[in-house]
Amino acid sequence: MQIDWIGNMGIVLFENKKTCCGCSACASICPKGAIEMKPDDQGFIYPVVDSNLCVSCGACKKVCAYQNENSLHEPVRAYAAVNRKQEQLAKSASGGVFAAVATYFLESGGVVFGASLDIRNGQSIPHLIGIENIEQLERIQGSKYVQSAVEDTYKQARQKLSEGKKVLFSGTPCQIAGLYGYLKKDYNNLWTIDVICHGVPNAKFFNDYLGVEAKKRGGVPSGYSFRDKKRGWGMNARLDLRCPSGGEKSIYIPARLTSYNTLFLDGDIYRENCYECPYAHKERVADMTIGDFWGIEREHPELLKQDAFDERKGISCILANTEKGVELCKKITDRIWLSESSYDKIARKNGQLSHPSAQSSCRKIIMELYEKAGYDGVEKWFHKKYRKQIIVHSIYNAIPRKVRVALKSIIKN
Repeated sequence: MQIDWIGNMGIVLFENKKTCCGCSACASICPKGAIEMKPDDQGFIYPVVDSNLCVSCGACKKVCAYQNENSLHEPVRAYAAVNRKQEQLAKSASGGVFAAVATYFLESGGVVFGASLDIRNGQSIPHLIGIENIEQLERIQGSKYVQSAVEDTYKQARQKLSEGKKVLFSGTPCQIAGLYGYLKKDYNNLWTIDVICHGVPNAKFFNDYLGVEAKKRGGVPSGYSFRDKKRGWGMNARLDLRCPSGGEKSIYIPARLTSYNTLFLDGDIYRENCYECPYAHKERVADMTIGDFWGIEREHPELLKQDAFDERKGISCILANTEKGVELCKKITDRIWLSESSYDKIARKNGQLSHPSAQSSCRKIIMELYEKAGYDGVEKWFHKKYRKQIIVHSIYNAIPRKVRVALKSIIKN
């Protein structure tokens, strides 16, 4: 059986990997089930055509956001924002805006789609899921710095929309563009949220990283948070492990002391298309864009004097890109603290609102090493390449947080 990117009659899904984001719209729309998302040698998923099933109808190309014009929107309003519910704020990566919006939809009988990182039998499964009750909200809270599989969520969203349900769909900008391409028409009962995205590593790479960390620390992965707030708003991870004795333990890992987070932050492990992302600019694809309000201490020092905007607990930014987005912000003012800002202030420390992440010379080295030696090879390379940085950050993280904050304040002044 021939398996390729090309179907019968020569239909080409994409010319090269820089023009495929792995959104799965083509696989979702195929009437014959001839397209399957499969990982390449480095773990990145791409659509693969079964030529025996393909009938060359061309539906796959018609829904591809990379091959068709997207409807993009320049932000109408901009805000700094914080969730009013302390419980939701604590479980969110930054200011908890997504949790507040999702709660509004769920309490009004709607459906919310978002990224979940499930871990089963020690293996992580990053994927989009739909939820319809508040008890499941925690599954889709928090940042996921790995590509989430779309699976059947586009189909599920269309079914719910057809039933007249209010639908909130969140994801990376390319996933939202994929949804619009798949739906092929506007729905009054659909709202979308995209995140300020740096780029996405792949699930296999992340899973192999988890395996190396778990083995090193003596356990089996049972949970993972890319950004745990126990030690404040930032990029510190938490790895939950099931021990051989049957007990559980949690390991807190500062971002710059772990290979995966460091390589993510340095932009060395994303998909090829991420470095030429057509959505990393001011014009946005979703009704609302959310992210961290990095640099708020410079852009809005007056807000940090208010109890509601506590830098230690996280502060979000919102870009309302359509009238739907503006109206949605108005509907949730009883759930979040909102303060007017501007695109320029938010974009100053969120570079991906202006341009894609830059591809470094290290990416090729890392991904080729991963192909040949697995994640163990990447880990050894990281500890050799980043030896000085690891020492500096180890010393820095040994200083009590209160002292670090005080020193930071002295330096600023």
